[in-house]
Amino acid sequence: MKRLIVVFASISIIGFFSYQFKNTLAMMLFKQAITAQVTRDLVLDYADGFHVISCGSGTPLPDLSMAGGCTAVIAAGQLFLFDAGEGSAETLGVLGLRPSRIDAIFMTHFHSDHIAGLGSMALQRNLGNNIKTSLPLYGALGVEEVAEGFNLAFAQDHAYRIEHHPSLNAPLEALQLEARAFDLPPNGKFPEIYAAKGVSIRAIAVPHGPVRPALAYSVEYQGMKVVISGDTQVSQNLVLAATGADLLVHEGLQAEMVGVIEQIARADGQTALATVMHDIPSYHATPVEAAKVAAEAGVKSLAFTHMIPPLPVGLLEGPFLSGVNEAYGGTVFVLRDGHMISLSVDKAPVRTKLL
Repeated sequence: MKRLIVVFASISIIGFFSYQFKNTLAMMLFKQAITAQVTRDLVLDYADGFHVISCGSGTPLPDLSMAGGCTAVIAAGQLFLFDAGEGSAETLGVLGLRPSRIDAIFMTHFHSDHIAGLGSMALQRNLGNNIKTSLPLYGALGVEEVAEGFNLAFAQDHAYRIEHHPSLNAPLEALQLEARAFDLPPNGKFPEIYAAKGVSIRAIAVPHGPVRPALAYSVEYQGMKVVISGDTQVSQNLVLAATGADLLVHEGLQAEMVGVIEQIARADGQTALATVMHDIPSYHATPVEAAKVAAEAGVKSLAFTHMIPPLPVGLLEGPFLSGVNEAYGGTVFVLRDGHMISLSVDKAPVRTKLL
């Protein structure tokens, strides 16, 4: 009995002092969390490898767990982004991928859910390390208009930021996007549009009509290759470009699940939403179609991103992937924000959950 009294008294004393000093404890925990967040630098941590990170697996359909389309690649200590959907810049920061580390952004196409985060991306890149140069934005013809539009839309904000912090001596262009346009390659042509430190990036034309241009990209480093599909229908050009790739990152639309949304929206009188759900299967590949592309190309691993509809719980991955294992015998991943796939020449790809 005495022992129980002592234990109870000890707990009470600890509780009393914890309550009295709760603000001090809260600030200690805050400092620890901020120190971990501010000092984290994934590019530095993984500079020697070849890594693919989902910084936005979402779509225009609402899902608080996923930012808009964005895939990051770390290779040779460089950081490349493929698309920059809404919220992707903030997701980068949470992951420890400093926007100040971005070497270039490559646009697959100009749908809103793939470009909406560009303004924030350019701003946070500068604030991270007081960079003096513009953020390179690669894309097919039309990317100039996108860069100019964001620069114009954020012009007043940029002026305020510079005036807020005159000691940084930041030039206006340091907060802006710099378009680097290239001609859309025809089928069967995969021009190299970036090369540095042993990394080669090539553009691939894909069908996503009526969206034109639409691109996929391949990234090659140390004898390994990653192909990122962008939004696309089934594409023989992508099969050709992805032949022998170590990893194919592909979008996927599960038509049966999208059909459920259409039916419910139509019954509720939301005709616009129902119409969109009816139309979108015509310009996106299904998971099974993507699996067949991966099988035909002989890729070693397949990772799904830009899942339509969103998969807020893991239980839904089963219906989404229905038929995929029958079409493709390699390793299959479903990417969520913060998932990183690390590649090596002699080992199977490894997924790490950074969040």
